[in-house]
Amino acid sequence: MYINRQLEVDIKPFLAKKEVISIIGPRQAGKTTFIENLAKQFKNNDKTVKFITFEKRADLDLFNNNIEDFKKVILQYDVVFIDEFQYSKDGGQKLKYLYDTTKTKFIISGSSSLDLTFQTGKYMVGRLLEFSLMPFSFREFLSARDREIFNILPDKTGWNLFEFEIKNSFGQEINDRLIKLFEEYIIFGGYPAVVLSESNQEKEKVLESIYSKYLLKDIKDLLRLATDSELERLGKFLAGQVGSIIKYQELSNASGLNYKELKKHLNILEKTYIISLASPFFTNKKTELVKNPKVYFKDLGLRDYSLTDFRDFSVRNDIGSMIENYGYNLLVGIFGGNIKYWRTKAKAEVDFVVEKEQAAYPIEIKYSSKRIVGKSLFSFIEKFNPPVAVVLTKDYIGEEIVNKTKIKFIPIIYLA
Repeated sequence: MYINRQLEVDIKPFLAKKEVISIIGPRQAGKTTFIENLAKQFKNNDKTVKFITFEKRADLDLFNNNIEDFKKVILQYDVVFIDEFQYSKDGGQKLKYLYDTTKTKFIISGSSSLDLTFQTGKYMVGRLLEFSLMPFSFREFLSARDREIFNILPDKTGWNLFEFEIKNSFGQEINDRLIKLFEEYIIFGGYPAVVLSESNQEKEKVLESIYSKYLLKDIKDLLRLATDSELERLGKFLAGQVGSIIKYQELSNASGLNYKELKKHLNILEKTYIISLASPFFTNKKTELVKNPKVYFKDLGLRDYSLTDFRDFSVRNDIGSMIENYGYNLLVGIFGGNIKYWRTKAKAEVDFVVEKEQAAYPIEIKYSSKRIVGKSLFSFIEKFNPPVAVVLTKDYIGEEIVNKTKIKFIPIIYLA
């Protein structure tokens, strides 16, 4: 069963352009399925299409060893898809030659290794459009799990979080269905094979495969590690620290890595879409934190597997950090990668800050059915006078004015 992806909408305006499209992301996020569906769309529009995978040795050898013969083959097609492009040798240089000497449209994909990004981007400046395909968002999850709910979600075209209207709400029955599905999504994450698994036991088995074959194998190879023991310890410690400010000495002690090796590991984990690091927002170095980032996981199912913890929400003590982690990923999807947090040396803290149109908008996560506004949010409002502040709740919805700042209480389940 093919699940439509948001990336289809984002990529559509560029399909008719000459630039090469590069689709990167973690293994098992659905890249091959996605580009196979794109290929069908081109064929339906009477385009001649060639689908190549560099996991097939013959295709890879032809590209690597005789680019002129490879060119003769692909000249017969309007569009050429190349999957697992990271396996190529001098791929970026060869792709530039093909781009410059043919009229063929190229769409490449591959795992999010640094090698793929570097070898293509280095040669393809001005010729390459890069897109990321991540595991299912909550909206895509709903498309797979509950089409009735998915179909009544509001259209997000031209949508603005800070202009959310209370009238866009559901009754308690729909809220309850959304909450149940949302909490399942938070626990097991959005990898397509996990979402489409029938039982929790099957979901855990699939996550085990992704964890061992991707996190412990591919990243181990990228880091050129003799053993994955330090990497596994680091991953497990980070999984227990989501939403927390990184303390490098603690991480070093927990993983057994020195500072230089620790920074290298963190960089690889971030570049390969395992973790994200959120920087602090500050305007005064004397009173606000300015350096250490917070850590979040790109997929919470992978995070829970590393902790071997798939317990129900009703018995967990880490719900707050899990919802905050989801909130971070959600906001990155809405606003792009520059989502920050705010914390003063006096311990006032706001979960997230979005800088937009010369204003700083605070966003808090309060997974509750009640109105909750922390003192820290009031401190931020008093200091920065934002036009709007947002509190993402479980299912409480409302608005109020504080010092000319409109505070919007929005159920996080509505932002799929």
